[in-house]
Order: sequence, then C-alpha cells, then structure tokens
Amino acid sequence: MPATTFIGAKIASALGGLFGGLAVMAYMKPISILDATIRGGISTGSAIIGSTLLMDVMSWPDIVEYYAIAGAVIGFSAWSVLGACARVFIKVEKNKLDAIEVVSAMNNLDEAIKPAAKVRRKRVVKKY
Repeated sequence: MPATTFIGAKIASALGGLFGGLAVMAYMKPISILDATIRGGISTGSAIIGSTLLMDVMSWPDIVEYYAIAGAVIGFSAWSVLGACARVFIKVEKNKLDAIEVVSAMNNLDEAIKPAAKVRRKRVVKKY
C-alpha cells in the first residue's frame, strides 16, 4: 500500500514545482507579471506531470517529501529551459533574424542566452 494518496502526491508535486520555479526566478527574472504567471504555471504543471516519472527513474520511495523534491527539480528545470528559449526568441524577434542566422547563433549559446540590452531613447526637445 502506498504511503501517499494520489491527490496528496499531486499537491506535493505542484507545491514543489512552484517552489522550484520561484527559486530560479531570482536568477532569471520575468519581464512582466504575465510572464511570471505563465512560467509559474508551466513549472507547476510540468512538476505535476513529471514528478511521478522522476520518482520512478530515481527509484525513490512513495513518500510525500520525495514528491515535493521531485516537483522542485522539475519546476526548476522547466523554468530554466523556458527562460533560455524565451530569451533566444526575443533576440531573434528584436534583431529580425532568419532561420539560418538563428541556427548559427545557437552554436554560440553564451551570446544567445544573454538578456537583450536595453535601448536608450534620445530625448527630443521641441523648439517653438
């Protein structure tokens, strides 16, 4: 007989995924509240789905704490991968690159993952 119920395992996984997503937020800050909400939802959702698989692969016992740990690992990974992909696509959109330039930029991942530099606007003074 398992030590946890199905619902208890999913709740622990969801909380672990949310915690994992929030932990990586300190390093890869979201652009807006909508961005944070979307990434948090994806971290939580992927933790709910993937924590059981991670538990089976690692041969961990069926205990609530392990579901929370597995959820945190999955949530942290989901946020990290999603943030890296988002930064690449934001740069592609900003620089209006085509598919071949994107593939060549992927060879230099350090440059591709860096956040885009903020654009300074020139102040226009109108003379009357």
